[in-house]
Amino acid sequence: MLIEMGCCDIIQPDVGWCGGVTELLKISALADAHGKLVVPHGSSVCSYHFVITRHNSPFAEFLMMHPGPTEVVPMFAPQLLGEPIPEDGRMRVSALDKPGFGVQLNRDIALHRPYPN
Repeated sequence: MLIEMGCCDIIQPDVGWCGGVTELLKISALADAHGKLVVPHGSSVCSYHFVITRHNSPFAEFLMMHPGPTEVVPMFAPQLLGEPIPEDGRMRVSALDKPGFGVQLNRDIALHRPYPN
């Protein structure tokens, strides 16, 4: 409704909350039909492939996860291995040239529930 009413210029869906990549594509198509930009919200590897293939998605949001922030670190470390990170503010397309999202689960991490229920 916000897009159709012209109430926003940039749409920031979170791929993990909006229903996945398929829904992200639908949101992007609707935004594009109304001349709006799409910049997925901090979803890291889950949206990089989307961003590089869409003309109405000029960049990806990257959340600084280092407490400093004195260095750029992967958003989902240590849970995911091989997560690409931007270099000098840019993501190399070659860093995304792997099957799926291009990452693997870190099976060396002990599984635990962060909350009892």
